Amino acid sequence: MKQSRGENMQKSHVLYDGHCYLCQQSKRIFQKLDWIGKFDWVSLQHYERQFPISEEKSAAIKRELHVILPSGKELSGYGAVAYMLTRCPLTFPLGLIASIPGAGLIGKPLYRFIAKNRYRMFKDKCENGACNIHDR
Repeated sequence: MKQSRGENMQKSHVLYDGHCYLCQQSKRIFQKLDWIGKFDWVSLQHYERQFPISEEKSAAIKRELHVILPSGKELSGYGAVAYMLTRCPLTFPLGLIASIPGAGLIGKPLYRFIAKNRYRMFKDKCENGACNIHDR
């Protein structure tokens, strides 16, 4: 994402589905944990207005949280969450555990299961079925 000269170039940009209840709650929690301001949260809907992206990319962001690092590298899903956990002081130990080689063997399927079933889990909170993830 484009930043002006005065902005902190070390921020990571977190892309999330702004219509999804679970995504909104994740944002709210991480913003409280991000005491040192490492993340700039941008909804997919806002991002798409600023930067044209493919339907495939849009669908990927709807399926999983994405983090664009200051280097330009992009992380998604479990990897994005593990990265974010290591950048927040209170959750740093949990982030280290999530980053241990092999932790993704459990973490990635668990993340995908929750993401795929979020509509069922939060059906009373989601508006217009926005949390529904369709199979590929």
